[in-house]
Amino acid sequence: MIKYCLKLAGITPLNRMQIEHLAHLAGKFTARITFEHKNRLINGKSMLGLLCLGVTGEDAVILSVDGEDELEAAQQLKRLLDTGVAPPKDATDAERLMQRIKLRYADILMDNLTGFYIYGSLASDCFQWEKSDLDFLVVVKNEMPVQKKIALVETLYTLREDAPPMGFEMSVLTEEACQSVQYPIPYLLHYSARWTAEYEQDPMGFCERMHGVDPDLTTHILSLHAHHQVLLGPSVARIFGTVSRRDALRAMRLDVENAEQSVHDAPVYYVLNLCRMMAYVDEGAVLSKKEGGEWAMEYLPAAHQSLIQAALNAYQAGRDMFYDRGQAEEFCYEMRRRLEAAE
Repeated sequence: MIKYCLKLAGITPLNRMQIEHLAHLAGKFTARITFEHKNRLINGKSMLGLLCLGVTGEDAVILSVDGEDELEAAQQLKRLLDTGVAPPKDATDAERLMQRIKLRYADILMDNLTGFYIYGSLASDCFQWEKSDLDFLVVVKNEMPVQKKIALVETLYTLREDAPPMGFEMSVLTEEACQSVQYPIPYLLHYSARWTAEYEQDPMGFCERMHGVDPDLTTHILSLHAHHQVLLGPSVARIFGTVSRRDALRAMRLDVENAEQSVHDAPVYYVLNLCRMMAYVDEGAVLSKKEGGEWAMEYLPAAHQSLIQAALNAYQAGRDMFYDRGQAEEFCYEMRRRLEAAE
């Protein structure tokens, strides 16, 4: 069981919209969720119960969460209450944020900026604020001085509190690299949430070091051709060359080479990614995670369908996945072998 002692004087009594939002979030979890206030025990999944919470003043309110998914439930509920039970953010908020970044990047790069392209979940109409990151590629004509690179990364760093919890994934490429699509693809700059601490310690050193080649860019550009938003610049077809099947399969295999060992760290990611990889292997289709899972439910063996459905359910609900560990490892092994054979 997890317990938090909260002060809710600033937001109680809750209005109807706040109650609906709080009860909806609580209802996503199997854990038992209760609020205790002045010896009253209130069901956190009940709109009527939450309505009875009333004015709490400076009195403590105890949030208790008990069950299999208690950690994620407690963290999400506390985050929501700490923000005053604000309306949930969604793809519209993400798109507004990307527009702000585009305008800032245009000011920084000026005539050197060729285009600004969104791919991934936001471009595939399956974005979830709590579970998705914001993936985008920036295309420039020429190399940049380190001061420009720092300005680009600093923009994302200063906006991290406005961003989804998963943050950004941004790469800067030259026009030449985009058009030739070599494997692995060279890049001038890369930044994502995993590099935050390193950037904080030494912004200039980080931006001087953060360049090279990245096999993942191959599948990013493959995805970009299928699902994208152009915020600035020419069309994707004009700027980005095609990705060969051989290079795409090489990049996919590398991405899941340790799938059997890593699947338990991110089961939804590995299961749905392998599903969409199989769609590419069998049909040459480039699908989103959601589309890949739906395709797999129809075309992959029935023995795997309960696992795939569990991944789809977790992905669409924005919550943790509950699954059989042995079944997941067997699925990863079989799909990875099929991917290796196709290559």
